[in-house]
Amino acid sequence: MKFDRQELNASAVSLVNSTDTEERCVGCNYVIEENVSDKRRGDVETYDPASADVRKVVNDFFQDSVQGLTRGHPSSTFDEEMNDLAMLPATVEPIQKIVRLERIDRFLEHGDGLTFDSLKAALESRDSDRLSALTDRFSEFAGERPSFVAFRSEVSDDLGQSDWLKRIIDRLGLYHHYPFVPGKPYRFALMEYTAADVIEQARRKGISRCFSLATVLECQNNPAFFPVPRGTAHGFTVDLRERTPRKPSVREILHIRFDYAPKHVKRLAEWSGADLPDIEASRHRHRDTLRAETGNADFGEVGVGVGS
Repeated sequence: MKFDRQELNASAVSLVNSTDTEERCVGCNYVIEENVSDKRRGDVETYDPASADVRKVVNDFFQDSVQGLTRGHPSSTFDEEMNDLAMLPATVEPIQKIVRLERIDRFLEHGDGLTFDSLKAALESRDSDRLSALTDRFSEFAGERPSFVAFRSEVSDDLGQSDWLKRIIDRLGLYHHYPFVPGKPYRFALMEYTAADVIEQARRKGISRCFSLATVLECQNNPAFFPVPRGTAHGFTVDLRERTPRKPSVREILHIRFDYAPKHVKRLAEWSGADLPDIEASRHRHRDTLRAETGNADFGEVGVGVGS
């Protein structure tokens, strides 16, 4: 992605040349991104004109334009005119099952009796009233932040294993969202629903196209995100572990903010963290797989003098 504001290009290149591993990864994402339209990039550049830090400018854009501060905010992610390069067709198969992993620790700290043990009991008995105490908490968040999701069929083998949570965190590239803190487990809910459920909620909101590729503007400073070439039908998650034989990439898409119901809560689990994977090695494996799967042999190169 090339900015008209040259100081933002320089900022991205400086990240690519950083001595910090994660900064290099983030810088590469800005340089190789191909799915941000000229109109949307131009809108980004109107934010924080006094700042020469591409990360700060994009963060301000995300907070105001992508997420917004209020429910009902028209997220630019699903603006068909502004985000035309990244929007997916309205023909996403409605029967496709979608999964999303939600960390729920923040909801268990209110001191009002909503505990992890009580939720596990409610899940086992399918106590809708108790489960709704959890799903209702998601309405507390302001704005219309898009949801990153995967298709259940592509992680079904992982979900069939006893260590399914670790496998999902690995395969969906989620470690950087949950940094390991000794003695502090993380608690998660696995949500499952269909594309039709999302389409129906979008219809009620007056949104005709509710699925999109993720771009660097949605992923901001996440080193475990990797853009896809223009024209690619889906994004792909960065698998953070090397596998023999290598598994196919998991498709990743964005959809509009989705309101959960108790029936969408399928599993609850705890995770105590693990060693942080080598993110650059993971990205290199992912880049090679992406090139093979898309037929774009040069995608991901950022040029001599600005990383590799």
